Amino acid sequence: MNISNVDIANFRALEQVAVPLQQFSVLLGENDVGKTSFLYAIEKFFLNKKLNDPKDWYQKITDNPIRITITFTDLPDDDALDGLKRNDGSLVLSKIFGFDATPESNAILDDQSAISVSRPIINTFFSQDSFHFIPVRRDLAVQFSMNKTALLGKLLRTKMKNAIQEAGADEPLEAVQNILRGAINEPRESMQSFLREQLNNETISLGFDDLQIDPTEGVSFSVTLSDDRVNGIEIQDRGAGTQNNLIIALFRLIASSNLEGQFIFAMEEPENSLHPKAQRQLLSVVQEISAINQVIVTTHSPVFIDRSKFESNILLTRKSAGNTVAKVFDPTDLPTIRTDLGIRASDALLKGGGNCAILVEGSTEEDGFPVFMEMLGLSEFELGIAIVNMGGSDFQKVRGIVQLLGGYDIPCVVVLDQDAAETETDLRRMQGDTLTNLSEIYRLSKGTIEDYYPPSVMATVINREFSPANPISEEELTMQQTGADKLNEIKRIMFEHGAGDSIEYFKRALGGAGTRMMRSEGMQVDEEIEQILRNVSDIARAI
Repeated sequence: MNISNVDIANFRALEQVAVPLQQFSVLLGENDVGKTSFLYAIEKFFLNKKLNDPKDWYQKITDNPIRITITFTDLPDDDALDGLKRNDGSLVLSKIFGFDATPESNAILDDQSAISVSRPIINTFFSQDSFHFIPVRRDLAVQFSMNKTALLGKLLRTKMKNAIQEAGADEPLEAVQNILRGAINEPRESMQSFLREQLNNETISLGFDDLQIDPTEGVSFSVTLSDDRVNGIEIQDRGAGTQNNLIIALFRLIASSNLEGQFIFAMEEPENSLHPKAQRQLLSVVQEISAINQVIVTTHSPVFIDRSKFESNILLTRKSAGNTVAKVFDPTDLPTIRTDLGIRASDALLKGGGNCAILVEGSTEEDGFPVFMEMLGLSEFELGIAIVNMGGSDFQKVRGIVQLLGGYDIPCVVVLDQDAAETETDLRRMQGDTLTNLSEIYRLSKGTIEDYYPPSVMATVINREFSPANPISEEELTMQQTGADKLNEIKRIMFEHGAGDSIEYFKRALGGAGTRMMRSEGMQVDEEIEQILRNVSDIARAI
């Protein structure tokens, strides 16, 4: 069973949003756009309990019911579901939550008529047994227990049930207990093997200690780790690195457990606290799980974005009106984008919201434009504006980035240096045709963005950030050259003063510290830059 679409109304940060999902879906976006609310909404759907906390309602307006509608595909072939399915075999299940009221469950048919769905059907096919949510603040003592919401518990209960069925129902109690112990020991040994490999430590021992199996009280145990230095330490008392490796080992166990189609997993920032190498390992395991069970993750990790398909990424962004929308990738230009992109997808998709993107040539604009916007009373965060460093003005690279963002329906503005006339011409030729999301193209009249900074600011930045052997004066940076010639002259002066000769470090320092200095000293934003940024804000507001 898979989820192909989720529609949510009036839940937490989400007034109204529709999100299509795939077998493996990566949700990204800035903080507070509703990623966590989205996962919690799905969890509430499967829990099927009353909601009586006003914080679960959009703007705490409890008079408006919460509506969560999920479209399911690849459903079990069961007669109980036949009258609820649509002609294409999907089942659209809508739940309405009134404040402190039992949720109302209806199947929405092709003609949009609604049929009430009984509790036995909900409990059999659409309960929390089918869905598992792993929040970012993971309580390992909970996840590694036998309670109904624990990930390990769900896995072990499935294995124990299968073991008993395979042995036959007429086994005596002692035999059943032995069967269950065996069913638990096999996954314990697998996880132990995974841990030894991950931590490169053959002395690691994973224990399910104090194991109790009782037909009335159920199964309980404590999870401990031992090695050549410590013995029998409970997992919550081990370091964060070891705990995270235990989570990875558990995911690997799930991936190898032949539980095809039995779970839908939702993971909130699974990369949290993991080293980039461990993030890559975790992603590989999660993708392996997604081959047999649907996986939905929220993330801020470039690893997850760059190593997943463009089609897997779903960008949540908040419009100027305050509502959240989902943007999914249109694969029309996929072959071209994969060939000509020139930057990592995360460089474009993690830089800000999805209302508009400013594509710039270098670090000075990337770090300086947000501060310039603040000086103009604008906010890139509130407006949902991304500032993307293209690393130059190569036409193929610029086109690839514009097309990538166009795949997510994000309008773009390109800001080029004065010497990029050929790229501007090529872009204008494709604007409105192939590059339908390219709103504006600007070419800086003074040369490069560095020509818009006062010599006094540039001198102060070099003296403060680079500690030259001999301080550089403002007069030395008051020069006639512009553009690349000016940057080359600055590079020469820096070298002669013992400040190094990295012009890229200078650009980043100027964009960050230099622009903040202009703000603190009450300097004005150049009229040309101001006009560009105000035009971009108008585009973002119009979305």
